[in-house]
Amino acid sequence: MTHAPRPKAGVYAVRQAPVLLHNLKASLAGTGGLRPYRPQTDYLKLISLGGKTALMERFGLSFRGPVLWLWKDRIDRRFMDRFEELPRQPAPALPWPRAAGVREALGAKPLCGGCGAKIGVQALRRALAAGGDDMPGDDAAVLTTGQARQVISTDHLRAFSEDPGLMARIAAIHALGDVWAMGAKPQAATASIVLPRLSDELAERTLREIMAVAREVMQQAGAAIVGGHSTIGAELTVGFTVTGLCDRAPLTLAGARPGDALILTKPIGSGVVLAAEMQYQAHGRDVMRTLQVMARPQGDAAEILAGAHAMTDVTGFGLVGHAAAMAEASGTGLVLDVASVPLMDGALALSERGVRSTLYPQNRDAFPELPVTDARTALMFDPQTGGGLLAAHPGDPSGVLASLRTAGFDAAVVGRVTDRPGQIAFA
Repeated sequence: MTHAPRPKAGVYAVRQAPVLLHNLKASLAGTGGLRPYRPQTDYLKLISLGGKTALMERFGLSFRGPVLWLWKDRIDRRFMDRFEELPRQPAPALPWPRAAGVREALGAKPLCGGCGAKIGVQALRRALAAGGDDMPGDDAAVLTTGQARQVISTDHLRAFSEDPGLMARIAAIHALGDVWAMGAKPQAATASIVLPRLSDELAERTLREIMAVAREVMQQAGAAIVGGHSTIGAELTVGFTVTGLCDRAPLTLAGARPGDALILTKPIGSGVVLAAEMQYQAHGRDVMRTLQVMARPQGDAAEILAGAHAMTDVTGFGLVGHAAAMAEASGTGLVLDVASVPLMDGALALSERGVRSTLYPQNRDAFPELPVTDARTALMFDPQTGGGLLAAHPGDPSGVLASLRTAGFDAAVVGRVTDRPGQIAFA
């Protein structure tokens, strides 16, 4: 503060904030009318001395004692509580005039990002049924050219973070999941990027950051980005089409056999945590841990699970939805051991508070025969982004499980395949 030198103290930053906000808005809008900041000449100083005693000083007078520490503690806690319980964000106002029933159809909370924004499985199946019997139904399509076996898949994510680099990392790993689930080695990728409306400078900078992170992820997986497409739209969306090569027959949904153990390589709960984060209900440490889990590549896990009979990745349709797809394709049934399914930090507490992703109702309605008796069971239908691999593995799974954990995966046996076709149950 060259115009009014003062000692360095946070109190001045706090008092500057409203004036600075006004002046930034006025400068950006070009409206003028800047406000001057006139700092106070002195301020109350409360300093903790340890031992639950504090020192107070102002206008040259000072006092110390335990009562002052209690006062300081109360002030500090009241200030920090403002950041512990943040106000719930309302859904954007709907335009008027509008059609009857729009408010009820859209619901009262904002649309989730990531896989929480997917179309429900039942609506998707009905729409795709119009394509006939040749519509693909596995994680990736299998292409055979001579002796070469190649898989190809595409995926994209609606932004759930304002960090374009983070979105690129998670979207790339999410897209690679389909290739890894087929037991293939990533080969090549093309990018599909939708940027929100930005200045040319910001658009260039954002796209450069997205592509730098995407190249890093793909190169680490063994793939190269060979092209792509970009456009301007309403919001950030990052997607990739990925191909992979198979050294042996691809792992599909259809190979599970009765007696196989169901192994999951990542905890679930990202849908609930991201939904809560949008409403300012999630703890920051839980959100950060969830993002770390989502951004964990699974190439190593796919290699460890190479002996599986069938494999898929758990994404938008939740653990139940993707496990049921495996059972349906294999002509088997399965039992999920709900208590053994690993959960992301904070997910259970949020589920107990009734937090749900916007895709949860469709995932739940697809299996009306399965009882949802508690918050943990509800998470079995939670849509996942960058979710784990789910493998039907033969024999004793302890060795594979140990290898996965040694490699850094929070893996667990979450159920078993049964000889009862079409029957999905909770243990």
